[in-house]
Amino acid sequence: MGDHLWDFRQRLLWRLSMMQVESLPTDPAVTAGSTETLYIRDAQENVDPEEPYRVGQTTIAGAGPWIQHRRLAPDHCPGAPGRRTFVLGGSAAFGYPYRFPQSFAALADTRSGKDGGRVLNAAHVGSSSDDLVPVARTILDHYDASTLIIFSGNNEWFHWHPRPVTSSSNSPEATPLGASSRATLQFLAHSRALAGIEFVLLDSLHGQQRRSAPLPVMHDDGFTAHFALTGCQHALEHPLASDRFKASQWPDTRQRYLDRFEANLTTIVRAAHEQDVRVILLTIPFHYRLSPAWKHPQPAWFATDHREQMQQLTTRAMELKESGDATLALEVIRQAVALDPLPAVPHYLEAQLLESLERPAEAEASYARSREAMIGNLGSCLSINRVIRKVAAEHETVLVDVRQLFDNYEHERQRYFNVDLVHDDCHPTPLGHELIAQALRPHLQRPASDTP
Repeated sequence: MGDHLWDFRQRLLWRLSMMQVESLPTDPAVTAGSTETLYIRDAQENVDPEEPYRVGQTTIAGAGPWIQHRRLAPDHCPGAPGRRTFVLGGSAAFGYPYRFPQSFAALADTRSGKDGGRVLNAAHVGSSSDDLVPVARTILDHYDASTLIIFSGNNEWFHWHPRPVTSSSNSPEATPLGASSRATLQFLAHSRALAGIEFVLLDSLHGQQRRSAPLPVMHDDGFTAHFALTGCQHALEHPLASDRFKASQWPDTRQRYLDRFEANLTTIVRAAHEQDVRVILLTIPFHYRLSPAWKHPQPAWFATDHREQMQQLTTRAMELKESGDATLALEVIRQAVALDPLPAVPHYLEAQLLESLERPAEAEASYARSREAMIGNLGSCLSINRVIRKVAAEHETVLVDVRQLFDNYEHERQRYFNVDLVHDDCHPTPLGHELIAQALRPHLQRPASDTP
């Protein structure tokens, strides 16, 4: 009864999932089954945040963040059976950090009262594609869906952490909560009574940590995650040391995550098609200027043979930039990019120089290459979108290219870098959500069987 009233077990499992730390992708989605209970975004948001929403050193006006779910049972699901659309994804799909009516799911929910069609937001903050598979199965098995909208890809490296070179296992040497401890707590949570005790203890511990460390924790090398929303100075001052992570391992690790993302999307699409449920895939837009060191320090070089040259060229380019000679600085940093194209920071510096020379289209492309080269969370954006397009093409699934949609909107107004459409690290603004909703409405206003 207590769990029914306060829903502590599911909130505990979400918290334990957020504590996961890994150096290689896990494979939980293959055997994950469905349950009848679904959690959707709650329209009732009565509590205003105590403080403004800040990312790094930037305050985001009009944002909460608001995060509230409600439990949904099949026999109480809004909408007519066979006319329900469900949105799946992470925080961008959820509408974080803005209010419920500003999310594209709410804005696209315009058919209520006409044909019984509804758009329901089943996205969850922090969810990767691994987390979407069991949710999709629950919807397909129990909720008489007509359409699944999948807006995912930002969180594929959410739990990734660079594994020290000296480590002999696939897990980092130190984690906030050990993998075995987390697994034990998850197993014990099958008991609602034990889950309640665990939830109270973890909530108390979280409150103590929040009070004792209100600011981001600084690493022993001086790096601070989420230090600045934009810029590359923090990345330059705190590069990822070679004894902390061997950069040559990243391309293989990155590809494993991309393969898992593709496998998860394919699993959902195939399962939906088997039940004659339409799928709409959305590409991810992104903040072009996001700092390459937003969550993880970045390698200064990948090729060891070029270590000294990369350091010299980057230092020289920064000196020229600070002296005001952006043209020569651009020539120097492009030598570094040509020498070793894998590090993110030289691409970012190239973009800043192009922007200062009033060449915004070229700068935007360089910022995109920096986002692609970022190791860890919120990197590899171009590859993520390539996977989404590939799955859509191979399975003849509807594709809404949100990245292109945002670019077109900005460029038509002589604007760049998604300055109006992504204000924080990765979440569309209310205007961005309105653009997504506009693009979705033609697909939702016709029967699923009529959509190509």
